Amino acid sequence: MDEQRRRTSTSNFGVSRREAHDASPFYERFHPPEISDDDRVETAPDLGTGCFLGDARTMEEIPDRSVALVVTSPPYFAGKEYEEELGNEGVPSSYVEYLELLREVFSECKRTLEPGGRIAVNVANLGRKPFRSLSSDVITILQDDLGLLLRGEIVWRKGRGMSGSCAWGSFASAANPVLRDTTERIIIASKGRFNRARSRARRAREGLPHEDSLSNDEFLEATLDVWEIHPESARRVGHPAPFPIALPERLINLYTFQGDLVLDPFMGSGTTLVAAARARRRGAGYDLDPAYVEIAQRRIAEHSDEPPEYRLVGKKLLDVAADVVTDAGFSIEGRNRRVSGVVVNLTARGLDGVPWLIDVSGGFTITPNGLSTTDAVLRSLGKAATLRRENAHILLLTSHLPKRATEPDRILRAARGDIFVDALEILDDGTPAALRSYATGPLFS
Repeated sequence: MDEQRRRTSTSNFGVSRREAHDASPFYERFHPPEISDDDRVETAPDLGTGCFLGDARTMEEIPDRSVALVVTSPPYFAGKEYEEELGNEGVPSSYVEYLELLREVFSECKRTLEPGGRIAVNVANLGRKPFRSLSSDVITILQDDLGLLLRGEIVWRKGRGMSGSCAWGSFASAANPVLRDTTERIIIASKGRFNRARSRARRAREGLPHEDSLSNDEFLEATLDVWEIHPESARRVGHPAPFPIALPERLINLYTFQGDLVLDPFMGSGTTLVAAARARRRGAGYDLDPAYVEIAQRRIAEHSDEPPEYRLVGKKLLDVAADVVTDAGFSIEGRNRRVSGVVVNLTARGLDGVPWLIDVSGGFTITPNGLSTTDAVLRSLGKAATLRRENAHILLLTSHLPKRATEPDRILRAARGDIFVDALEILDDGTPAALRSYATGPLFS
């Protein structure tokens, strides 16, 4: 070519095509994050219960570069019972002081994070006059002030049927309608690098945490940027604004290895530490209120005697269902076959040669799914009703059955024996015996 292709530069508003152009003017308008190849990792000593009474701006018990994940939900600056604490020692009296408190605490968290360690901050936006985006302010602190790598923002939807926590404004009128907040945000950032310091193979050689605890189903659901998790009861936990244990548990399983240290600088009633214990991680947390520290210690002690929840690392629901069905004596003839116009997940025969059509629903995730809702039950019953014309028995296998005495439970029980033979939880202790009895036949004696 007689003339080299002329390079382009990014306009003020960015550009859609990125090949062979200089983007530095665009990025110069932002504070760059701190990128590092540091891979030093320290191990914290025995922290006991991990519950510390103290100010999280100085967490002397936690060594540098020893924390894999910070999970926290800072106290709101508005509403709930927190306003009753205004004026007490350590409690900010203005929103500016509140943001400065967060900045100091998150700076201390940054010190404790190992290279590649993550921080996940759950916040609710402030629905006052005017609206204030607390999530935006937290992003500014993490990304611009502390130089952390912003990794994403998760919308926590607390339920479709919620009424919201603010007034209507002008009901059914354009005069002054008010948006009802049924969501919160979880801001994710990491320290210095995108991946965890040191490969899993090196971690294994050096005796560092390296084992995952995610099923395939949970990974696919956890990596979505919208999570639907029902909120926790303040009265049951004993804290004015607890977050549900499923929220920190999902973050812990997604971002840490078994045995990693998880830190919550605003520990409250200890939900993060309970989630860490359930996930076979170490936990540490701080709070200024002795009553909350005592509650946290009690909750951790109550959960310490529980057997660890079974996790199906790297497996899919249908694969596990097929294994369970085969172990019971069935012969699987096909997967995801279309029968009578609907997809049947497993087609099988019992030891007596009788054909079975097996619907598999749900997933091995932190949050209940499967047949836990009315909509899910009705979908499975609709499929089962369509298959009744086939000369085969119909079985429903699921990751989660509905809770007793709920609407989906009553619907399922009413249809059992008519539209389908049985509905079983795949991992329930009684399922193998029930499947063996169906595989050996006859069905009804």
